[in-house]
Amino acid sequence: MKILIADEISEKGVSILKNSGHTIDVRPGMKEDELVKIIGDYDAMIVRSATKATRKIIEASNLKVIGRAGVGVDNIDLDAATEKGVLVMNAPSGNIISTAELATALMFTLLRNISQADRSMKGQKWEKKKFSGRQVTGKTLGIIGLGKVGTEVAKRAQGLGLTVIAYDPLIAPELAVRLHVRLVNLDMLLSQADVITIHTTLTPQTKDLIGAEQLGKMKKSAFLINTARGGIVNEEALFQALSEKKIAGAAIDVFTKEPPEDWKLSQLDNCVVTPHLGASTKEAQEEVGSEIAEQIDVYLRKGVVKNAMNLPAALDPVLIPYLDLANKLGVMGAQLARNNVSAIEVKCSGEIAQRDTKILAASAVAGMLTPIIEEKSVNLINALPLAKERGINVVNITSEESPKFKNLIEVAFTSDGDKHSVAGTEIGDKGMRIVLVNGHTVEFEPKGTFLFIEHLDRPGVIGSVGTILGKNNINIAHMDVARNKPRGDAVMILSIDEPMSEDVIEQLKEAENIREATQIIL
Repeated sequence: MKILIADEISEKGVSILKNSGHTIDVRPGMKEDELVKIIGDYDAMIVRSATKATRKIIEASNLKVIGRAGVGVDNIDLDAATEKGVLVMNAPSGNIISTAELATALMFTLLRNISQADRSMKGQKWEKKKFSGRQVTGKTLGIIGLGKVGTEVAKRAQGLGLTVIAYDPLIAPELAVRLHVRLVNLDMLLSQADVITIHTTLTPQTKDLIGAEQLGKMKKSAFLINTARGGIVNEEALFQALSEKKIAGAAIDVFTKEPPEDWKLSQLDNCVVTPHLGASTKEAQEEVGSEIAEQIDVYLRKGVVKNAMNLPAALDPVLIPYLDLANKLGVMGAQLARNNVSAIEVKCSGEIAQRDTKILAASAVAGMLTPIIEEKSVNLINALPLAKERGINVVNITSEESPKFKNLIEVAFTSDGDKHSVAGTEIGDKGMRIVLVNGHTVEFEPKGTFLFIEHLDRPGVIGSVGTILGKNNINIAHMDVARNKPRGDAVMILSIDEPMSEDVIEQLKEAENIREATQIIL
């Protein structure tokens, strides 16, 4: 595979990719128009924070994956990547310690006036009394975002004798208890903390999370630290609060635009600014470079996904074995439906219902759309957006009750008013099996070419089917027959050695007591 490294990463990361046989081009500093011209030649692209993977670049590409050597992916157009079916993954672990250490260091810098004292000394001034500070021990630290970095900051803070409170609406209370951290709402954190440090991602919900109103709720003696992402703190509101001494000080490592267009925060004596140094340690760069290189290599060679940012749900190890089954159910159902599908319902029952099964729904939808959409590749990433684009309503439901099977995936299709459904499960040593078709109980492996026949349960039907297939030199490998009652509705599923022509299918449809005949290729 051919991989473009658009920003500098560690030599170790480059070596990992080269040693796996990939062709590597390291070309940092390219502009959007330059990237648009060449990106079509690459299977993967690696960026850090400098290169912007814009919609224009992504739409001009044939990329399978974009890797971010670091945590934040706000420099990658996730919507465009998802629509194009390009996997976006990050490397969240490599710079955790470095960022946590920087936040801790900035706390000391603020409370002890280290930056200001250093500047004074370099001006050959001895202003000892002017820079008298405060000790860290005994203060209350408020952490906004108790993820991996926030957790590491909490551990260090407790070792330094701080009381730690945190605001994170997504964190489980049990985790906070284990960390000896008290969870509070945002207003309480703002009003109680002596130092506030931000460790959340930039999303529409967290943009301008700290604005004039929130800064007004902080103690006048409090300090604010942001080593997470620019845009979480409103820079204009922060400038006003610092200028008017509404808070004691701030330390800012990240900015809405980098480098900043407006440098006025850097001119304030009570604001310490650094040029996005959170991950800028030798160790962190080694780690994130190696981490993203390994992830991209494994994805390109084996299809294994880790730290995906635009899959509809996490790749739960418990659900991974069912992804192919869900896909096959989608493929099969689409062929049964024949006409334009207007709705698809994916129901997961049993133990898997306790998991986030949206990924299985995406797999089923991808299976349904793949034969229909020829102009682009359909995969787990873009299946749900493509269905929505085509007006197909996708419903994902779960039920922990599954009377017959430990786990069951049932996919139902609505097509021109007709409904068709297929269901599958895992059966012991047999592996994945289709067990229901349009409500009829069957059992066969979802592999190969099948003939699905709906008919009346009458003597001679099986014989007539065998005769037609025999005359056309079509060999039957396996047969399943199911009926709802004697002489009622019935289905026949035949595994055949190779696909048949439409002419043979028409002959079957014209046979007595046969209502429909459909060829299914899995």
